[in-house]
Amino acid sequence: MVIGITGNYCSGKNVACALFGEAGFRIIDVDSVGHEALEARRDEVVRVFGKEILDGETVDRRKLSPIVFGNAEKRKELERIVHPWMIRQVRRLTCESGDHVINAALLVEMCLFTLCDVVIAVLADEETAVERAVQRDGLSRKEALQRVHSQIPTKENLHFVDKVIDNNGDFENFKQSIRSVIANLR
Repeated sequence: MVIGITGNYCSGKNVACALFGEAGFRIIDVDSVGHEALEARRDEVVRVFGKEILDGETVDRRKLSPIVFGNAEKRKELERIVHPWMIRQVRRLTCESGDHVINAALLVEMCLFTLCDVVIAVLADEETAVERAVQRDGLSRKEALQRVHSQIPTKENLHFVDKVIDNNGDFENFKQSIRSVIANLR
């Protein structure tokens, strides 16, 4: 079984996936796959974005992030370079034995939902996501808003989703909602 979990930045996808992991699902973190893609496609990324994004021989995401989150065209260019590699990698991982959960903010945009038996959207309003980003990632409010606004709102993709879970309220209630979904899937 393959479960897809999507939602905007700081909506609670990581927590939901961790609970699936506790239930025996193998977690495929598309963000981590993206880090691998930056290295696999490093030469083209450097050709397009310049050597100033490097830290030694490695792409420094802290240097690349403000460039792509502040400019939609540059973000699309980066996606053009790394997304095909990432999609192939996620497909390969889902073919391995066992149950999997795909953690992907861009599950729909990357067409990874086609690999899933069930798609779950975790929703959090903008202010909640911004507060979490500031606390969790140490971003400024402006940086957090840039990241939130760089994504298509999950609500626009709900026709691809089987289950919606709200994560604006009590954390324990959110975790219980995820556990109930897992129990129903089993």
